[in-house]
Amino acid sequence: MSEETTVRPLVDWHSHVWLPEHLGPEWGPELDSHYTHVPSHHGTPAEHRAAMDRSGVTHSVVLALRSRHLSLDVPNEFVAEYVATDPGRLVGIASVDPNDADAPARLRYAVGDLGLRGVKLAPPYQDFHPHSDEAYAVYRAADECGAVLIFHQGAVSHRRGVLDHAQPVLLDRVARDFPELRIIVAHMGQPWPHEVVPLLRKHPNMYADLSARCTRPYQLKGILLAALDYGVQHKLLFGSDFPTFDPGEHARALLSVNEGADGREVPADVLDAIVHSRPLSLLGLGA
Repeated sequence: MSEETTVRPLVDWHSHVWLPEHLGPEWGPELDSHYTHVPSHHGTPAEHRAAMDRSGVTHSVVLALRSRHLSLDVPNEFVAEYVATDPGRLVGIASVDPNDADAPARLRYAVGDLGLRGVKLAPPYQDFHPHSDEAYAVYRAADECGAVLIFHQGAVSHRRGVLDHAQPVLLDRVARDFPELRIIVAHMGQPWPHEVVPLLRKHPNMYADLSARCTRPYQLKGILLAALDYGVQHKLLFGSDFPTFDPGEHARALLSVNEGADGREVPADVLDAIVHSRPLSLLGLGA
């Protein structure tokens, strides 16, 4: 009798799908110029599914993204349609732009009618201040809907991105005013990961993903060691930022961060836990 193979869980907390026409006249060309290893049109649902399959990803969080400022719109309906093809494996996250007057209504529709489970906001891409009245209207809607809030709160590669709005410390006020909101800081808030660490320690419902950090081993190791120093390593989530990075390659890079590095090492069990012990239920996104 053959032995059954146990599949270890691997949740990709940060991935994207899109079609070229969703990226607009600015975003696509800028993306291609910064990430020459993967053309921006390699983000289709079929390619996302193939990447999950070959990488052993058991569950994937899939993000929409809308920005009037950059004429970018990966529609909530597009993400919802894809997620509906495999609801046991995929979790969809909406995006609304607080600069749209109907942003709160769009969020309520995305959660209540489309079945999406959270909202992605990107102050430097969408050009809004995290403390603005418009942003607070979206936070209130997210709080009412029980939606997870994912912030791109950090640097951006696009030349018209607004770094004035990007520093992670700006989220401290948001977390204080909405203590029940579950918040994920994408990309560990780089290049300000050391601002994120005390936020994770201070706010019980705040987490951070490591997407797009695993190809930068020196930065990654510094992030992990700082999290260990503050005892918040359990609040770090694995993410790939597909299609910019492959989830399997990203996981292997994270697990091998100690190789060839000098000085203090990150314990292997901490690395393993980040990759394999962060279930969707951690933030209430399980079935």
